[in-house]
Amino acid sequence: MFEVAYETTFCATHVLTDGGRPIEPVHGHDWRVEVVAAGDALDRAVGEVCRRFHYKDINAHPAFAGRSPSAEEVARYFFEEVRTGMGAEGKSLRRVRVWEAPGCSATYTE
Repeated sequence: MFEVAYETTFCATHVLTDGGRPIEPVHGHDWRVEVVAAGDALDRAVGEVCRRFHYKDINAHPAFAGRSPSAEEVARYFFEEVRTGMGAEGKSLRRVRVWEAPGCSATYTE
């Protein structure tokens, strides 16, 4: 069986928090996302999730209310949302890897 990887980028700001309090200043990244699955609906589903954040503040998204938007949490969010966006093919989703900077990534899988 083959796995297909789809990679894209989006630009967004964020600030890590602890108990709802910022622990660093607001800053931006050119986020890179790689999604791996054994299906055909990847590019559409990943593109839709990326559009939710492109040129926006991740902290302002309702899914991150009360959550610190670390690379780990962004990877988990992408996994869940891309799986949903792929419909029946979502069960073929293998993993999502998110880089917030070169050499700094997190991978989420189930």
